Amino acid sequence: MLKRSLSLLNIFMIFTLLLAGCSIEEGKAAVVDEDIKEAVEYYAKEAIDQVVINEMESFSVVKVDSEKTLTKQEEIKTIQDAFLSANKEPGVADMADPQFKLKLGRDYFFLWIHESKGTIMKTKDTHVIYSLSEEKAQGVYTLLDRMYGGNNNDE
Repeated sequence: MLKRSLSLLNIFMIFTLLLAGCSIEEGKAAVVDEDIKEAVEYYAKEAIDQVVINEMESFSVVKVDSEKTLTKQEEIKTIQDAFLSANKEPGVADMADPQFKLKLGRDYFFLWIHESKGTIMKTKDTHVIYSLSEEKAQGVYTLLDRMYGGNNNDE
C-alpha cells in the first residue's frame, strides 16, 4: 500500500511540474506578444526627438551611407502611429531580408514596406511579425519614398 501511495505521489508531482512548466512558457509568450506594443506605447508617451532609419542589404548588413534621421514631430508621429496600430500575425515568421531598420528610442525594428502594406519586426524577436494597416502603411511608404527618392525596393 505504501508503495502504491508513493507511485501516485510521484505521478502527481510530475504532473504538477509539467503543468507549472507550461504555465511559465505561456507567460513568456504573452510577454513577447505585447513586447512591440509596450515599446511603442512607451515611446509614444515619452518625447522622441528622432527616429534613425537605415536601408538594409540583409538582416545583418546595413546599406552603406543609407542612414537618415527623422526629426520633425509629424514624421516621427507617422512612424509611431503605424507601429502602435500594427496587428500581431499568428505563427512563426520566416521573412525575406528587411528593407529598413529603424531605431525608435532604445529599440530597433525591421521594416518591410510597400505602397499599401507593411510589416514590422522587433530586432530582438525575429519570430514575431506585425502587419501595418493599409492606411498606416501608405503614410510610412510615402514618408520613406520622399526620404530615399523612390529607392525603397518596392516590388
